[in-house]
Amino acid sequence: MNDWEVLTTEIGEPRAQLLAGFLRGEGIPVQFRTHVPPSVHPFTVDGLAEVQILVPAEDLARAQEALAAFERGGDPGRGGSAAA
Repeated sequence: MNDWEVLTTEIGEPRAQLLAGFLRGEGIPVQFRTHVPPSVHPFTVDGLAEVQILVPAEDLARAQEALAAFERGGDPGRGGSAAA
């Protein structure tokens, strides 16, 4: 059984989905944890729109590196440089 760790918390599902797609592209499995039912449009009040992004514990360090590259706008496979 995999142990899952929280990589980061995003506000709103669109950004969480974008980051999840990036991580999956790097070969890192992703799960979400949220307290909002899918049929409810969340507001950013008291963390209602927060989405936790979880990754397997064994992938946490690699996911943290990928997240840093994502936030820089880079590609982790190229050292995080966005410029070609």
